[in-house]
Amino acid sequence: MFPQNNIVLIGNALVSQSKSLRNLKKRVINIDSFNDKDLIGENYLNPDPQGRVNKDVILIIKNLNLDKKDTLIIASSEYENDIDYFTELKKYGTPLGNSQSNICDIYDHRKIFKKLKKQNIKFPEKLSNSELNNKDYIKKSFHSSGGLNLKKNEFSEDLNKDEFYQTFIDGDSYSVIFICKNKEFSIVGINKIFSKKTKFSEFTFSGAYSNLDLKKEVIDSLKRIINFFVKNYNLVGLNGIDFILSDDVYFLEINPRITQTCFMYEDNFSDGFLNAHIEACSQNNKKIEINDDKSYFAFETIFANSSFNFNIDTQELNFLINIPKQNTFIEVGYPICTICSKSNTNESLKSVMSKRLQLVKNKLKNVEII
Repeated sequence: MFPQNNIVLIGNALVSQSKSLRNLKKRVINIDSFNDKDLIGENYLNPDPQGRVNKDVILIIKNLNLDKKDTLIIASSEYENDIDYFTELKKYGTPLGNSQSNICDIYDHRKIFKKLKKQNIKFPEKLSNSELNNKDYIKKSFHSSGGLNLKKNEFSEDLNKDEFYQTFIDGDSYSVIFICKNKEFSIVGINKIFSKKTKFSEFTFSGAYSNLDLKKEVIDSLKRIINFFVKNYNLVGLNGIDFILSDDVYFLEINPRITQTCFMYEDNFSDGFLNAHIEACSQNNKKIEINDDKSYFAFETIFANSSFNFNIDTQELNFLINIPKQNTFIEVGYPICTICSKSNTNESLKSVMSKRLQLVKNKLKNVEII
């Protein structure tokens, strides 16, 4: 186990991460954009709804006066791109994961697309603005990755200068979670991922089913894609890649950090997924062991279709996480909470998830759920 006693987590919906550390007897400090009541540890509010690393986060950490040598810092959200915040974090502890400069390099889609083509890795072709008329397309941001704007859009005259566009591929969306250390990697699991339309995006990541079995040729393609990123960008820790499965495997985007689906594999590591991420980012030669846990996990995040004050008793709903504090004002389009379930088969899992979703809807009688 790592020697540091202070663990700072930065992101949004950090409940599962804080719970993953509860048995390690460390001081856990959450800098979260929601501050849900089931967070474990000390909680500080990041006013940015995306939970990004920014000046507010740096000020919070600075004011904590933590012992730099005794502090690890884990960001599972994006970095604001006005300065190098990864370097700023080094003033207050040891930031773990992929550096901001490395992430920016990965997000440079012009370079990435050229490299992918050289490796014969398929991806949706980029479209110029003149090609968009009367076409379905995928819309992405220049400055981020992972779970936003992956669904097809109807043509719009109002095109954002900070976005680019790709050909829409008709197929199912998946993600693969992998862990890497010293340029070696292992696949942790493959997920079926889902989305909902909210006021923020045509595609807002909303849930997933874990431990999917795909054909060997698909797995081989995924390993080739992962190997490309690990070797070229020296990735460390837990990461995820979104892809479309159609006539072939199409790389969609990479999440060079802990993703929202990693917690589904908590039982695949002896001391939890957060500890595994920390060990994978360390400089030692200790190998990361992955347990052969073949149970199936699913979660679905529900979003508000109208604004309301959350005042629901959730004591009987022990399958919920990311639960707001009483009388928290939930704005339209924002997440309310997350429904979780685990089972020995995928079929029974779907049945349980359906029943639990209905229970929550009955509790939230006056609120429409997207």
